[in-house]
Formats: sequence, C-alpha cells, structure tokens
Amino acid sequence: MRLQLICCVALAILRLCSAHEAALQPAVHVKLGPGSFFQWLASILLPAPVTPETTSATIATTASHVQGTTTEPSSSIPTERECSSCRCGLINTERKIVGGQETRRHQYPWMAVLLLFGHFHCAGSLINDLYVLTAGHCVEGLPPELITVRLLEHNRSDSDALVLQRRAVRVKVHELYNPRSLENDIALIRLDQPVSLEAPMRPVCLPVYSSSFEGELGKVTGWGALREGGFAAQVLQEVDVLILSQSECRSSSYTPAMITDNMLCAGYLGVGSKDACSGDSGGPLHVLLDEQPGQYQLAGIVSWGAGCARPDSPGVYTRVNQYLRWIEANTPSACACMEYPEEDY
Repeated sequence: MRLQLICCVALAILRLCSAHEAALQPAVHVKLGPGSFFQWLASILLPAPVTPETTSATIATTASHVQGTTTEPSSSIPTERECSSCRCGLINTERKIVGGQETRRHQYPWMAVLLLFGHFHCAGSLINDLYVLTAGHCVEGLPPELITVRLLEHNRSDSDALVLQRRAVRVKVHELYNPRSLENDIALIRLDQPVSLEAPMRPVCLPVYSSSFEGELGKVTGWGALREGGFAAQVLQEVDVLILSQSECRSSSYTPAMITDNMLCAGYLGVGSKDACSGDSGGPLHVLLDEQPGQYQLAGIVSWGAGCARPDSPGVYTRVNQYLRWIEANTPSACACMEYPEEDY
C-alpha cells in the first residue's frame, strides 16, 4: 500500500514537472542521476533501513583517507590558516559516459560524488581543501545536512574501497541562477573538514580567465549513464569532446538565445556519439593546462543538453572562467594549490 502511494505521488509530481518543463524548453533537460527523484521520495515516505552497527576506523587528525565511509566530526576552521605548498590539476596516471571508457583508480582525484539521502545524485570537483564546485541545479533548495560528499571514489559499488567522506555544511548557489534558462548554473559546497591535499588527493586547477577553449579537446569525467535512457555507471568514466565556438553552438539544434556567454558547448556536430549524460550533472569538463600532459584546468561544469550524444545537440556546460571572482569571494578559509612549481613564481 505504501509503495503504491509512493508511485502515485511520484507520477503526479512528475507529470506536473514534465508539463511545466515542456512549456519552458522542449526536449532539453539537466543531467541529474537517473532514479534520484524516486530514491529521494522513498527516503522520505519509507522508514530508513536498519543497518548493523559498524566500528569506525581510528582517524588521525591529519589523515586524508578513511576506510569505508567514515565521516569526521566538524570543527570550527580559522579564517587565517597556514597552507602547505601543492600543485593542482595533476592526474595520478598517464592513462585512461557515452562513447567513453573507464578511468584508472584515482586518476582524477578531484572528482566528487554528491549523495542525497545516501544515494548517488550528482558529481562535482574539489577546487581547494574546503570547497567542491558543482552545478546549481544539483543543489538548489537542498539543506546542506542532506548532502554527503565522497572523494577518491572510483567504483561506487565497492564498499571496501578507500574513500574520503565529508558532510556539507554550507551550500552557495549563484545569486542569479535561473532554473528556467539554467543561466549561472553554478554552486559551491563547503565541507565540514579540510581535505589533506597530499597525494593521491589533489584539487583541479581553476581555468585561465582569458581563454575561450574554442577548438580544444576537452575531457568529461563522471558516473553518468553510458547511453541515453540508461542507468548510471558504477565505475568512473571519461570521454573526449571537442569544445565548440559560440557561433557553432548557437547554430546547432539550440536557439541562439539559449546559449549565453556564461555557457560553452562541447561535442561533435552532425555526429553525436560522445557526450555527458544523465548522472554527470555538476561534474567537470577538463582542458589541459598550457598543454602540459597530465595537468588539467576546469573549463566547464556539466549543465544541460537535449538528450545524450544526439547529432547537432552538443552538451552545454557552465563556463567556469566567467565566475572566478565569484568563486574567490565565496571560498573563505580555504587552502588552494598552485598551477606551477613554487620556484616558477
């Protein structure tokens, strides 16, 4: 009976949402994880499952990794902190979504899994030791206490993997975020405790302010569906996509008004085949930093698109270098890493 109630309520809400969305932007959708709505609704209406008690691992105050999913208690973080020297954007291997392939474990150490009620919801990118950058549509209206962030995740079904888990204590969605047009689709999540930025953990580099990235090969990573209508991947995937010019994107299946200067497009016009998909929302679109092999900057955040990998319908991303001042103003107390070795400054 309770399950029937859930299904009826879910269907009614989805019909209302679908009708509203269709009136706004037909065939265009954000790339949230499949099933997250039903998981969220079930979490509210069904009693929480009873799980056996487990003994938490002993955690040193400087530890950056824990066994399983232990979450460290929160504490006040001083505004002025002594930060260690580190470099951002460095992958942990030189090797290797729709048309994509599986990554190596911890290859992109800044990748973050966002859990809502303990279920996979979105992705994000660690940009310093205290903040994860994600899409506004992933966290708009969500109290931070409902969000858990997992770092160093690779295979989401491997409960014995060495991962780092943090609670969200603050969610900052851009003040001008528009859920209808998805303009300013960007948000910051503050973690309850700093993350040690020693290997294998590293944040991604923020992008160069002046770059358009037009014509560059970008790399999307995430746990999204491997095909349109499919289920989220268990293992982190990567795919290469071509970053398009604004004029190319505005002459695609999207109308010019839909693509603002705060967005960028990536994909293969006329072909499709490679794209972000449902479940990749909030995750990164990387570009090599100064063409340095193995070092990446965050060019975009997975935002929206018409289906997945459809011809003439590229993926649309939040253009991160349009928000560098906003990011700086909203990440107090954080320790960041440098793009280049300290002796180069």
